Amino acid sequence: MRWLDAHASARPVADVVDARVAWLTGQSSWTHSALSPAQHAVLDALAVDGWTPVRVGFPWTDRAVAPYRAAPLVVASARNAVQWAAARPVTAFTRETARHLQALLDRTRQDLLLLCGSTGARMAAAAAPLVVVPDGLHVHVVGLGPVGALPPPGGVWTVHAVRGSADPLSRWGFRGHVDVDVPGGHLAAATSPAAIAAVRRLVGRPRSSGPSAPPTADVAVAHPAGDPGRDGPSAQRGRGDARPRGAS
Repeated sequence: MRWLDAHASARPVADVVDARVAWLTGQSSWTHSALSPAQHAVLDALAVDGWTPVRVGFPWTDRAVAPYRAAPLVVASARNAVQWAAARPVTAFTRETARHLQALLDRTRQDLLLLCGSTGARMAAAAAPLVVVPDGLHVHVVGLGPVGALPPPGGVWTVHAVRGSADPLSRWGFRGHVDVDVPGGHLAAATSPAAIAAVRRLVGRPRSSGPSAPPTADVAVAHPAGDPGRDGPSAQRGRGDARPRGAS
């Protein structure tokens, strides 16, 4: 995939830290991987718990950093569909996904939290068999409106899924266990306050967290307030309380 080939010689943005959180989604733009304001808000909330946020999306390189510009929904959807189809075992796209994911793993000492929105679930599942998790590292995967299988749980991998109550795309594409239903559709639910609360409850604080101040980000990217845009799995914030699966 040509846009990903351009990152072959780019530098990873991640420094070596104890605990890190990063978004893994399909990309709505072929020229940048800037996160939407809503995605930054999720990282802000998790940073309070001790997670060091990566302030740019997949493939998490210096070449991916740029000012945020929302892609038209139709264009973004088409590009994500192309990446979803390419996220299969033994494809070049999956090999490159694994290579960039390995860089995150190698630069995280204790806990890595991957927020796998929509297409990102299938990307993570395809890449997982190709990476080597360093000794002492635990990988926490949370699918947010996942479309496609998530990596199988077990060993150093902990896997959860959060889905919007009005998300037919995820219901079609993900047949695994859903831990929490939150209000909203495919776009709005993934970054809603209810989804943030669900992630914090499911994953908890990293092992390295303590009473110290929140950590600084791997990359400081200015993100304007206002329209959260459509990059990644979410465009707007939903409202309401999360409901664990099986709750009445």
